[in-house]
Amino acid sequence: MAKKEELFPVTATWKDGILRQIGGESLEELVEEHGTPLYIYDALTFKQGYETLCSLLEKFYAGPSEIAYASKAYISQKFAGKLAALGASVDVVSAGELLMVVNAGIPGEKIHLHGNNKSEKEIRMAIEYRIESIVVDSLDELWFVEKIASGLDSTPKIWLRINPDIYVETHTAIQTGHEVSKFGIPIKNGEAARAIQIALHSKTVRLTGIHIHLGSQIFDANRYRKALNTILSLCDHVGWTPQTISPGGGWGVPYTEAIPVTDPVDWISEVCNSIVKWRGNAINRLPQLVIEPGRCLIARAGVALYRVGATKELVDGTHIAALDGGMADNPRPGLYGAEYMAELIGSAVGRRLVGTRLVGRYCESGDELIHQTPLPELVRGDLIAIPVSGAYQLSMASNYNLTSRPCVLWLDNGTVEVLHKREEIDSSSWWTGD
Repeated sequence: MAKKEELFPVTATWKDGILRQIGGESLEELVEEHGTPLYIYDALTFKQGYETLCSLLEKFYAGPSEIAYASKAYISQKFAGKLAALGASVDVVSAGELLMVVNAGIPGEKIHLHGNNKSEKEIRMAIEYRIESIVVDSLDELWFVEKIASGLDSTPKIWLRINPDIYVETHTAIQTGHEVSKFGIPIKNGEAARAIQIALHSKTVRLTGIHIHLGSQIFDANRYRKALNTILSLCDHVGWTPQTISPGGGWGVPYTEAIPVTDPVDWISEVCNSIVKWRGNAINRLPQLVIEPGRCLIARAGVALYRVGATKELVDGTHIAALDGGMADNPRPGLYGAEYMAELIGSAVGRRLVGTRLVGRYCESGDELIHQTPLPELVRGDLIAIPVSGAYQLSMASNYNLTSRPCVLWLDNGTVEVLHKREEIDSSSWWTGD
């Protein structure tokens, strides 16, 4: 099982059992200057995760390989600039994400456009920026991309997203590779084979790759092997060897001490070995391998800091502590029952340990971040840290109840950089109507 220290960023330090610093910065001083809710990202945790994946690909795969960060996990203009400095590729799913990463200096040949219902504007932008791949999600979309490209002087490169009909043990809301998923071109009814043949003979698009994605929070590397074997058999059936193979991402991370720490070596070695075995005697002509991690790179790097407001004790003895954030900055518990742990920042001397429900400030009964966790009895003004808050929180944040989205900091080798200022809601066009 994961230790508490393995859930927080690698730079987190405790003194006398109290969480004091991350990235060499005092959490209490950061809160004093920037307020709460406050999200902090630790640069070293993110960079170490990226370097680990790079070294694993180098170890297990003799062919060309690439890490394409899944921007849907978390993206901002300044963070995209850090991805550009690393030389990372990215996958995007909207015109907004595409424009953001281009403006941050990421070249078109390092960008992949995903999504099950791309607009004409998004496809035209992708062609204009000459991105590496438009990941086509259906036969209908293949024809749509061909139609748009036919009127332009560029032949865009595409991948086909294939649905391998593989079930993974995760929440249904984040399963994406099963038979009735909205994503991907199905194999069973012959559509996948037909799409490959159409794309190979197209005069307006160039088919270069094949893509799958099974879902998120996956802990069984065998699922990737099974999925890859399925699509590689499809390639053999149609007599086509793709230049690029992407098995997607989705490798899981622990959010609480009840979940084991995951080693990405299991995932990477299984993926690499599957493709190497498939190529057999053609091992010297391995296709490019593109992995798409998001959560497993950024989740642990992020920590959310909140201040306790109102507290109460229910008739069943449950203690409720209301935080100054909640479902607007972290909708994951409400969307698919995500579980977290929490840490009091400050002394617990003289306080009894009680079962505590951490709820948000929003007008919804489902607005709770942690349903039940043992914590020292909390009082108004206490500071709470919730680790593993780097992925799928800020990227899905909202202004529910017309509240402001939080300030976001990047801590890197003794420097503090503001990635997002705290939002001024009264200057938002959604508030003013302008």
